[in-house]
Amino acid sequence: MPLLTIHHKTEYRYNRPVAFGEHRIMLRPRDGHDLRVLDSRLDIVPEPMSLRWIHDVFGNSVAIANFDERADRLTFDWHVTVEHNPVEEFALTPDDPAFFYPFVYDDEEFPDLVQYITPQYADPGGELSEWARGFLDEDAPTPTFKILSGMTHGIREAFEYRKRHEQGTRHPRSTRCGRAAAAAAITRCS
Repeated sequence: MPLLTIHHKTEYRYNRPVAFGEHRIMLRPRDGHDLRVLDSRLDIVPEPMSLRWIHDVFGNSVAIANFDERADRLTFDWHVTVEHNPVEEFALTPDDPAFFYPFVYDDEEFPDLVQYITPQYADPGGELSEWARGFLDEDAPTPTFKILSGMTHGIREAFEYRKRHEQGTRHPRSTRCGRAAAAAAITRCS
């Protein structure tokens, strides 16, 4: 059972002391069948007036820090040790119904899954669907793992992360593509 230690440090520096609003910090990995958090420590400088932990609607641990003093520096220093037991191979085998896409969910499972497979955003021009179809084999059913892996690599190669201050989730169509080579693989980025 491999142990992994992760250290993440973020530091903000300012020209003069500033007041801090509420900060929501999402650093702690979620325990699961293949990962167990053994130890976790979050150090914040300056020390917050209050620090509380909640779970968001997706089950993620979120630290909420509130501050009552000004400072010219804000540091989040996080250490975690996890026990990681990765699955050696993709869990599905070719005889599983979901090994190839498209597949159909069982009638008894569908009511529980419908909220996860219903699109959250409208796609009136079909750009999102067109992008997703780019990961499918044209001539045969595509292995599900190949689709998920391809999308993961496609996002990593083609999307840029940019700082923004607005809260909430952006519409997928407002995501910008980065590298030109990856943009060729993704049919349309707006």
